[in-house]
Amino acid sequence: MDIRHRADIFGRRALWPRMAFLALGLLLLLVGCDDATAPPDPPVRYVVEVSGEELVIEVTTPDGVARMEARLASGEEGVISGELAAGDAGYNEPWSWHLVPATVHVPDMAIELCDGRPSMVEEDLEYWLGTVERFCPWGATVVRRLD
Repeated sequence: MDIRHRADIFGRRALWPRMAFLALGLLLLLVGCDDATAPPDPPVRYVVEVSGEELVIEVTTPDGVARMEARLASGEEGVISGELAAGDAGYNEPWSWHLVPATVHVPDMAIELCDGRPSMVEEDLEYWLGTVERFCPWGATVVRRLD
């Protein structure tokens, strides 16, 4: 048997265990993955108090829900942020705006531009929707979960 022929046979044999190991690893990765980014079913709504005014925020991400639940449990005051949209979305009365549920998050800090009270957004809604585009009150407290 020629040496080159032997190397070719052994080279192909050596590749097979590596390919099998790689395929097994990919299979385990796919089977082990859960859909951690799937929105909670149904979305969760919270009453949030900011400087004596209340608004209702809907949250659709698991991380957002976890952070809102932590704030609710601790009573901690801090920033809650999200993109603004026109209309009360059927749950944020008496305000004529709401936070886009998929964008709601609980950052450690935010810029002063988007800080304020719900009534400030309402009083100058065109400016908030067109220029600021988000609401991030610094002194927000999660008061209760709506079920």
